[in-house]
Amino acid sequence: MNKIIFLSLIFIAFFNSVIFSQDAQEIIKKVQDNYKDLKDAKAEFSMTEKFSGGKSSSSSGTIMIQKENKYKIKTKSYILVTDGVTSWSYSPSKKQVVIDNYKDDGSTFSPNKFLFNYPENFYSDYIGDEKVNKKDCYVLKLTPRNKGNIKSAKIWVDQAEYFIRKITITTSESTKTYTLKSIVLNPGLSSSEFKFTPPEGVEVIDLR
Repeated sequence: MNKIIFLSLIFIAFFNSVIFSQDAQEIIKKVQDNYKDLKDAKAEFSMTEKFSGGKSSSSSGTIMIQKENKYKIKTKSYILVTDGVTSWSYSPSKKQVVIDNYKDDGSTFSPNKFLFNYPENFYSDYIGDEKVNKKDCYVLKLTPRNKGNIKSAKIWVDQAEYFIRKITITTSESTKTYTLKSIVLNPGLSSSEFKFTPPEGVEVIDLR
């Protein structure tokens, strides 16, 4: 009898894992279908960061994306820009801009990756439901397929519209959570938004 109960529990656990896996894939497919014709997007966001040492910080700003591999994240304290070839990281307080080649090693963070390419870069598991800004969302846990800077991530998918409303990225240094709002799809962004000209008088560190 105990053996039968044990086997039943194994079957139930296996069955539930299959259902959850299927749910994750179905959610991903609907998100992908929603974004497949997307050329660009713009949204306001709030961000919190909790560091491994216990400190935390918060900020807000604007995020813009454009296919392929172009994005711009702008807050009061920094601007991150890439045109898919070159990346700029500007700190107004330090009066410093760091220029580097854009790197896409499959495990670094980029907004485009989480919107368009996460099925290729991450294993996905459905882990429950939560509200984000009063909107019911599916919560998916993402595990990188390859070792890199990102240890794990989560995305919150709007159950009604299948937009990504929230993203959490965990690295060895910290956990960052982006909450998106005022999402505008296909606003017709200029490609010039994804290039950066350093202001006069700032230090330029070119790592290319």
